[in-house]
Amino acid sequence: MTLRTDEVGEVLTVAALNRKVRAAAEQTCNGVWLEAEVSQAKVWGPGHIYFSLCDPGGKAQVPAVMWRTNAVRWGSLIREGTRILALGTATVYEVNGRYQFIAEKVLAAGAGDRARALAELTEKLRAEGLLAPERRRPLPRWPSCVGIVTSRQGAALRDIIKVASRRFPVRLLLCHTAVQGAEAPADIERAIGTMGSRSDVDVVIVGRGGGGIDDLEAFNDERVVRAVAACPVPVISAVGHEVDTTLTDLVADRRAATPSEAAELAVPDGTAVAGQLNALRRRMEDGAHLRMAAERARHAALQGRMVARDPRTRLRAQMNRFSACREFLRGWPDHALGGRRMALMNASHGVYRWPEPALARARGHLGQLGAGLQALSPLANLSRGWAIVSRGGVVLKRADDVKAGESIRVRLAEGMIDAAVTGVVGTDGGTK
Repeated sequence: MTLRTDEVGEVLTVAALNRKVRAAAEQTCNGVWLEAEVSQAKVWGPGHIYFSLCDPGGKAQVPAVMWRTNAVRWGSLIREGTRILALGTATVYEVNGRYQFIAEKVLAAGAGDRARALAELTEKLRAEGLLAPERRRPLPRWPSCVGIVTSRQGAALRDIIKVASRRFPVRLLLCHTAVQGAEAPADIERAIGTMGSRSDVDVVIVGRGGGGIDDLEAFNDERVVRAVAACPVPVISAVGHEVDTTLTDLVADRRAATPSEAAELAVPDGTAVAGQLNALRRRMEDGAHLRMAAERARHAALQGRMVARDPRTRLRAQMNRFSACREFLRGWPDHALGGRRMALMNASHGVYRWPEPALARARGHLGQLGAGLQALSPLANLSRGWAIVSRGGVVLKRADDVKAGESIRVRLAEGMIDAAVTGVVGTDGGTK
């Protein structure tokens, strides 16, 4: 069907349309008060606050912003889960047609319904002991199958698969579920029950990527929290980021800040395991070598003691001593007799030869003595003409020892003369 030019009314561009809508919104919704709960509040840029305003139960919401000039005064009242009264204007951002509420002033209206309900549920679960740290179970060290409860379209699943496949070869089993929206709590509860009923699942990861308080609302639902607490295998909660904490995080056996961290907690590090195994292998080898060396030394010592204490060894030693003694006794008479004979022969030879050299030495000595005696004998002087005069056997030495008329004997070299003294001449030359 072809339209004629005159049938076409006013033609607008997208920008023009957005301007018209903006003008209409600002004209009809200028300076209005809204009563709502704050969610997803974040500070951006130089101090602007971006947040959402929600009706109780999350039935409706509108994005809102408070510029820095007003946020300096009123921004402290814009907190997650609080109910406020906001004065502002509804408008449309012409570039993308985004509808938002520009808040100029806010007043505190008390805690929101969701925050109050969450606090009441937290106290209820704490009273039942479901939040007690001692009920948390340790994670399996070597899981063969890891169950995953999340959305198949979410980035959380991709992060878990990436990290787990890099760390260790383990089987991953996905149970797809919605992670936000009205149907999410019942869907997550069913998925957790399915994983817990399987005998091949060792640990379960329940989670999603980050988001605001509205996005994580399903993980604060009592049905999901009780399903996590009742799961027969350990559960790792990987809901949101480090700044977000849900009741599922509090009741789970372990909490991970991100899905990637949950995979690291559930799946062992293969590189670290290989290093530990190599270190253990080296320790075992070193220990085995040391033990073998010690056992060899011990065996050698025991063997030496056994040999030393063996009766056969002692018997051989005694037999060797007996043989040596026997050989000695056999040869001893001949040896001893030969020695005696040799000593006798040497003695005989000395006896046979003893008179001749001894006699020669005695003769020489005697000759020496005779020569000395001859030199001292008065007879030697007599041979030179001297004489020995004695009277009555007494040798006269002085002329005064004799008187005239006495008899004397004169001994010459040959023979003696008996004479009578006729006169004596004294030493002074006088005659007596």
